[in-house]
Amino acid sequence: MRHGARVAGFTMVELMVSVAIVSIVAGIAVPALGEMMAARRVHSAAQSLAATFKTAQNEAIRRNRMVEVAFTSSEPSAANTVAAVAVVASGARNWIARAANPTSTADFVGGTSLAGEFSAVTLTNPDLRSVGFTPMGRALDLSDATPTALAAPLVVRLSATGTTRAVCVSVGTGGAVRVCDPSRPSGSGAACVPFLPPGAC
Repeated sequence: MRHGARVAGFTMVELMVSVAIVSIVAGIAVPALGEMMAARRVHSAAQSLAATFKTAQNEAIRRNRMVEVAFTSSEPSAANTVAAVAVVASGARNWIARAANPTSTADFVGGTSLAGEFSAVTLTNPDLRSVGFTPMGRALDLSDATPTALAAPLVVRLSATGTTRAVCVSVGTGGAVRVCDPSRPSGSGAACVPFLPPGAC
């Protein structure tokens, strides 16, 4: 009995040590996993925005008419193609791409909602409301009543609660769309500089 008790006691000590080790490892791993998942969502949302810009640009060339990408609070759907009102990117939860149509008001091209897995993602650009692509594939700032040719790249910064990582999506003066990481050193693969001026993202 005593031998059995010692074995049971030893097993209990081992179990307690194992639980303590697992708790320590979990305490280290869980926050790191949360940070990694949040960073991945930011990157995925940035890729989605860049894809919408590129699709709009391609559709503008294909259709030979202006295609707009508007930041909006409306759900990006065919039903909201006309009704979606452009708001500044910093206050938007969605974006919608729509093509000017000579026989009606607009055609739905695509869009993304910052809901579900993207609900913690926020956009930052206090001035940009809408970007247009011409039939030549060039970008215009449609934020004001008068379309304006780009004097500098348009930049939208994406970030999220739970991560310090931010990613930027830019539309260059010639229409080039890029996704970049401001934390990367200048000249490295995904770096923002030199494609963007220092501090632009």
